[in-house]
Amino acid sequence: MRLAGFHRPFDLSNRPPGEKRFLFLVPAVGAVTGFFAAGLVHLLALVQNLFWGSPDAILFAAQGSTPLHRFLAPTIGGVLVGLLILANRGPIEGQGTAGIIEAVARGRSRLAILPGLKDIGLILLSVGSGGSLGREGSLLRAGSTLGSFLGVRFGVDGSRLTILVACGAASGIAAAYNAPIGGAMFAMEVILGTFALESFGPIVVASAIGTVISRTLVWPYLAYDIPPYPEPVSLWELGHYVLLGTAIGLASVGFILSLKAVARVFSRPSLPVWTRPMLGFALVGLIGIGFPHVFGNGYDTVDLVLREQLPLTLVLALPLLKIAATALTRGSGGAGGLFTPTLFLGAVLGSAYGSLTHHFFPGTTATPGAYALAGMGAMLAGTTQAPLTAILMIFELTGEYTVILPLMIACTMAIVVCRLLRFESIYTQALFERGVFVGGRMEELVMDRILVRDLMRRSPEPVRDTDKLTDVMQRMRHEGRKEMFVVDQEGRLRGAITLGDLSEYLARPETLETACAQDALYADVPVLHLDDRITDAIGRWSHVSRDRLPVIDTPTNRVLVGEMSAGDIFMLYSQEILHKEARLARFVRQGAHKRPETTFVELPEEYVVAMVTLPETFEGATVRDLSPRARFGVNIIEVKRPLGGGQFRRLIPDPDTQLSPGDGLIVVGRPADIAHLGEPLRFAKLVEPG
Repeated sequence: MRLAGFHRPFDLSNRPPGEKRFLFLVPAVGAVTGFFAAGLVHLLALVQNLFWGSPDAILFAAQGSTPLHRFLAPTIGGVLVGLLILANRGPIEGQGTAGIIEAVARGRSRLAILPGLKDIGLILLSVGSGGSLGREGSLLRAGSTLGSFLGVRFGVDGSRLTILVACGAASGIAAAYNAPIGGAMFAMEVILGTFALESFGPIVVASAIGTVISRTLVWPYLAYDIPPYPEPVSLWELGHYVLLGTAIGLASVGFILSLKAVARVFSRPSLPVWTRPMLGFALVGLIGIGFPHVFGNGYDTVDLVLREQLPLTLVLALPLLKIAATALTRGSGGAGGLFTPTLFLGAVLGSAYGSLTHHFFPGTTATPGAYALAGMGAMLAGTTQAPLTAILMIFELTGEYTVILPLMIACTMAIVVCRLLRFESIYTQALFERGVFVGGRMEELVMDRILVRDLMRRSPEPVRDTDKLTDVMQRMRHEGRKEMFVVDQEGRLRGAITLGDLSEYLARPETLETACAQDALYADVPVLHLDDRITDAIGRWSHVSRDRLPVIDTPTNRVLVGEMSAGDIFMLYSQEILHKEARLARFVRQGAHKRPETTFVELPEEYVVAMVTLPETFEGATVRDLSPRARFGVNIIEVKRPLGGGQFRRLIPDPDTQLSPGDGLIVVGRPADIAHLGEPLRFAKLVEPG
């Protein structure tokens, strides 16, 4: 017997089709990214072997090669990168993590396949030839692009598509470092900027699946093999980690400024775009002749630092050399991850600080390796502005728990310094300077992308400022409204009248016959503009206690064009953020100057909007032949026709619109009716003769 109101927690039969697709795609994105990441790791090893004669450690291969080889390998890589840019007829846009963050922030989570493949090719050449960047960039880009592609292919959009992009990014990072928790934290803290449960569960699942596959196909061990470190020797030694974190916070700012300065030098118009990588990579080769430690991602150098096997003189020189090599590689047009160079810098800076500290206080401080480990986390926290990711990632990469407290202190101080100096992260600083807002949570970004014109309603006929108050009272009583907006003869907003404003006139009824609306209106009413964001509208409501606000066209004209209610915003938040049953149908059409215009229309109870994809068994029929309302009780409001390459053509159907296999039908109806419509066998029967 089933109790009334009881629902099985894992029963998916009554869930909307869109939610079912999303729940299926989360593990699929993790699995596909895991396999793809394993393939990319082996492909990068092949490219590296072509340049250095070794698929494993660039450092040891470079140390065993001639000075000429050390110079020519990255230089040839720069030539190939330049030729790729020349073939593309310009820089390959949307590179790296910053490009993914920008796409998410701007609500453009549909990442095209071709630019993603070009970006991956650029990363393979840059890193494989010895450029001072990390291979995680290719895995991150591949994962996010795959998440976007699969989401678009199966009709997922909005914030769920954004979560799938983050799932792919998490799986890619996890596969790169064999660190599922760190990958999940990176996706939530850096890509999305939120730890909301709506995104937490899917990202963790995708990251775990990607890691399992990469461990099976690539390697099952920790990224860094380090000896055990003792816990802090004394309590006051923690003060050294405060100083270390502060110093590395300043170094993080210097690293960001160096990348920016070198990129500005290479962006001069006098230098052709395709020649820049040749020059930049050649300079990296010159540095590598004497210091091959700067080549590639630097895994092997970091291992030597953590094991305290490098001389102090070299450790002191490597930070500036690595910053120069990374800035030259990145600024000249190369592509790759900044995550690994950041770990490199943190390790050598921490080791240098630890060596000096241990030299002067040998009995009360740990060895340089422990400071190197804390420095890695501090540098990661300072440059990414993601302290939780830094702490958990270092713990996963090394498996070393004894330094967790010093690590937390150093990471905290580094990020405090960066924020006091008002610097964005290494990924978002350039976006911030271009006016791209990425500082809010994902919930804010969702509401930030919707404009007032998308959600507003047409207001009832406003009151003219010359109307008699008796007429205004009759309209309020007849329409059941407590407030009316007042306009002049040209339709420009003058203010509003509420029942409270009429109280003094009701006490003297004789004045109602002679007074006009302009005598009783309240002129200082907050207004919304058509192009205001919903976040702006919410801010206006924080200063008033009104249920509705008027919407005007522009601040100069002030023509009343509609109104917005607080209830509409609550409903929008419930649908777009909490993913409750859709009560607001979103209609997108082509407006003036090809500007997409969105309209939200409230749906009746128990109705949702969903997409049903016509199966391959569907042999073609018109909307009239399909007769969706008569047969299934649903209405088709739009057709998404695939054009290839992840692109779609949107059609507003009429009865004679011809439907084809693969078309996505955007329908309105009850979930059970929509599920009934989506049965492939039922579609097949519609086209049987007779």
